[in-house]
Amino acid sequence: MLITREDRDIKRAISILFRGGVLIYPAFTIYGFGAGLFDYYANRRIFALKKRDISKPFLIIAKEDFILRCATNVEKDRLIYLLKNTITVVVNVSFEFPFYVSLNGTVAFRLANTQFLDRICSKTPITSTSINISGGSKPLTDERLIFKRYKNSVDGMVFGRVVGEQSTIVRLEGSKVTVLREGYNSEKIKEVL
Repeated sequence: MLITREDRDIKRAISILFRGGVLIYPAFTIYGFGAGLFDYYANRRIFALKKRDISKPFLIIAKEDFILRCATNVEKDRLIYLLKNTITVVVNVSFEFPFYVSLNGTVAFRLANTQFLDRICSKTPITSTSINISGGSKPLTDERLIFKRYKNSVDGMVFGRVVGEQSTIVRLEGSKVTVLREGYNSEKIKEVL
């Protein structure tokens, strides 16, 4: 198993994702479970780790060009503004995505906004969901507790700096922004409402 910092062993972290592994990594706001976007089995493992109902999809962390290619029926400038402010944006998509990231033709996206995420997402978009048990427990941010709890359940752990607050989630249709959850950087939404 890989245990490293986000500024080291990025190639090994990418290798884990391409071999069908599950990775714990700093998703800027909090730590997340992640897998390659199109890896069905690895993403099923994440549902089991979280004890999460499969009707609640994960978000996708990707590079800007990938998100812009997928999003449909949105004001692109508004979408980019929200993404660059570390806001999770739910949009209609022009492609069919796996059930574990899509609900009723929509997908939640976050921008790869750290050097680590940018390098990972240069190779493949990844799924992301907070490290906690679904249904109320707070996401874990303590590295020692994460290691203790998940050392035998995942294929790699990458530690780094996180904000410690979940992301704000919005729904964007055309130019209309609807807040679904307030979190990190929620005040930035006021600038586009």
